[in-house]
Amino acid sequence: MRKFVHAIVFCLAGISLAAHADSRVVELWQCELKEGKTMEEVAAANGKWLAFVNGAVEGGDIHSFALESIVGDSTGFMFADTFPSRMAWATAKDAIDSPEGKEVESGFEDLFECSKNRLYKSTEH
Repeated sequence: MRKFVHAIVFCLAGISLAAHADSRVVELWQCELKEGKTMEEVAAANGKWLAFVNGAVEGGDIHSFALESIVGDSTGFMFADTFPSRMAWATAKDAIDSPEGKEVESGFEDLFECSKNRLYKSTEH
């Protein structure tokens, strides 16, 4: 749990700087690759997801980061998806519930499994 908290703190600090925004909504997913799958495959599938949600949300500005451990436990990875507002997050979730959105996310099932997620509001100080 301590590693997970450190990863969240590091991630939120980096995302806040990378996004150059006063406030962003950040959704973190804790995931594990399935047997024989690669982060390159995850990146390709996530790129399709990112293009879809940015097209579905007016103004886009949604970003997604895959976080891999540099030191310590490397059995899993995390996604950090940032949204400009809670409304943008909700709109993206609604879009994913559409038939087209479900098709975009269906590729995830073969690649990885996520066991935990959280939604945060980040504020740059």
